[in-house]
Amino acid sequence: MQLLELSRAFRTRGVRPTPQREAVWRALAERPGRTVREVAAELSALGIGQATVYRAVRALEDVGLLVRFAAPHGEVRYVAVLEHAHLLVCERCGDVETLEECELDAYEAQLHQRRGFAASGHTLIVYGTCARCQKEGRE
Repeated sequence: MQLLELSRAFRTRGVRPTPQREAVWRALAERPGRTVREVAAELSALGIGQATVYRAVRALEDVGLLVRFAAPHGEVRYVAVLEHAHLLVCERCGDVETLEECELDAYEAQLHQRRGFAASGHTLIVYGTCARCQKEGRE
């Protein structure tokens, strides 16, 4: 994603685009499913402190640009999103795969038609065992 597009996404959600927030968002977009501590360790090389990373994560999560989810062993992990998240989370190795396709938009339209419910968004997190762990017998 280009810097201009990311800045626009921040502004439309009422978040000031700072270099630190953009760095946090990009780190989680490039490698989804990491902890705040992992992101802070990576960004410390850029001179971004751990407290700044935690504040950025909180701000970005509050406006829907990050999604928090529980990974295996109770860890809290994050993924960067622009609209909504579709994740496959392996309960064995902890790998996270993001899905680009979205089948839930049609379901949201059905909900509106059948029940009069106007959905404002969704997040789908599917837990299971990835193909690699299945192949290696980690089931």
